[in-house]
Amino acid sequence: MKVLSPQQLKSVETQTIKEQDIEFINLMERAASSVLNWLKAHLDVTKTHFTIISGIGNNGGDGLALARLLAAEKSHVNVYLQKNNTYSLDNLTNQKRLKEAKIPIEFYDASTKFEFQPFTVIIDAIFGYGLNRPIGEEWHPIIHQINQSNHTVVSIDVPSGLFCDQLNSEKDAVVESEVTLTFQTPKLALLLPENEKYIRQFEILDISLDWNAIKNQNSDFHYLSLDLIPYFHRGRTSFSHKYEFGNALLIGGSYGKIGAALLASRAILRSGAGLMTAYIPKCGYEIFQTSFPEAMVMTDFSEDKITSFPNPDRFDTIAIGPGIGTDEKTALAFEQFLEETDLSQKKIIVDADGINLLAKNPKLIQKLPENTILTPHDKELERLIGKWEDSFEKINKLKEFVRNYKLIVVSKGAFTQIYLSTGEIYFNSTGNPGMATAGSGDVLTGIIAGHLTKGFSAQDAALFGVFLHGFCGDEAALQIGQESLIASDIVNFLPAGFKKLFG
Repeated sequence: MKVLSPQQLKSVETQTIKEQDIEFINLMERAASSVLNWLKAHLDVTKTHFTIISGIGNNGGDGLALARLLAAEKSHVNVYLQKNNTYSLDNLTNQKRLKEAKIPIEFYDASTKFEFQPFTVIIDAIFGYGLNRPIGEEWHPIIHQINQSNHTVVSIDVPSGLFCDQLNSEKDAVVESEVTLTFQTPKLALLLPENEKYIRQFEILDISLDWNAIKNQNSDFHYLSLDLIPYFHRGRTSFSHKYEFGNALLIGGSYGKIGAALLASRAILRSGAGLMTAYIPKCGYEIFQTSFPEAMVMTDFSEDKITSFPNPDRFDTIAIGPGIGTDEKTALAFEQFLEETDLSQKKIIVDADGINLLAKNPKLIQKLPENTILTPHDKELERLIGKWEDSFEKINKLKEFVRNYKLIVVSKGAFTQIYLSTGEIYFNSTGNPGMATAGSGDVLTGIIAGHLTKGFSAQDAALFGVFLHGFCGDEAALQIGQESLIASDIVNFLPAGFKKLFG
């Protein structure tokens, strides 16, 4: 699913009107109907009071159309409309329709004190996605009343006052919504951490915009959602055997951190790899053989750390980093491995302290084969590419980094981003805050490595691995809640995740 700019969205709407031989007000009616259906799915609208605050443009027209539809459902509706003389044509049409339906409109300005009924749901329909400059001072008391109301706020398309493809300043007035109901494609602003306080949750509603018009828009930004997932399905035949699904090598672990290597190893096999071998310090041997008998184990000469790397010739995929530590001897072994080993035909993923070792010795990044996958969290990424001031600087720095080195970077966090050397960036749609727990990243490494091992390209393994990781985390949270979720739960829910996605 592409993430489009305001200009591109306007172009898609224009093309939709042309191709479907409709008028813009028909799109407005679709938008209002989709919001109504969402509300009906989540609330008893006949017993809910709604206060709709509309602006003078087409977003305000969406709100007016919704008011009429809610009234038809026997909802209690109060409608506020900005006092002005420059309404859009379709806004005026919906004003007329409300008048014909005998639904009163109260006009407001900067001095208005809203009267919110107890337990009302506020519908924010003031400004839409086209905003490109801060709203005027006159809007501050209006937005302030909404934000201080202690009522549930539902924003139509975007929270009013929010820019779609640039960041607001802290002094800008922006509605803080409980739920944002956006149309057809997510807006970039909904995916950025700086806007978290304005967007607690968003959902994408289908209003049947022309698919070809969307497809023909050029965008580096994509939203990795369920509609792409059938592409990643790989079945097994009756005569399949384990060697068809590859042989993975995981190099990791150190004294006190054997669990990281164990979590990643379990995720590799649970993701469908045929065989896997863990190369770990001697202190982890009994732990592995006892708790994970499906894994083969090789040990380093050292008792507590990795001091040399094994011959990788018989392995398809090599995962490096979970629990490996940054000891000087480990760093030297890593350097020697990259300097002296032909890895051109290997699939590589580097995580955790493996990334920290690269950051300490940046010349080694050039030794990584093309399409090596790096999976840093923000602190590890900062060590690798330097600090950034905001999300846009981070995006630009990372795009340059992956282009220069021809790598794939999975930047972990909310809406985990996958950066491809083509310049494309995918924001993930799955996952939840309960996954912010020790070992979750090690599981992600294992899931991606497992898919690399069984034949996925690096790009597909990164994309689907990130989606599946979040999907299984979501399934776990549904069953046990977010507070108690631990990394092992994500691994344990992999079978259920595969079954739910592919049957």
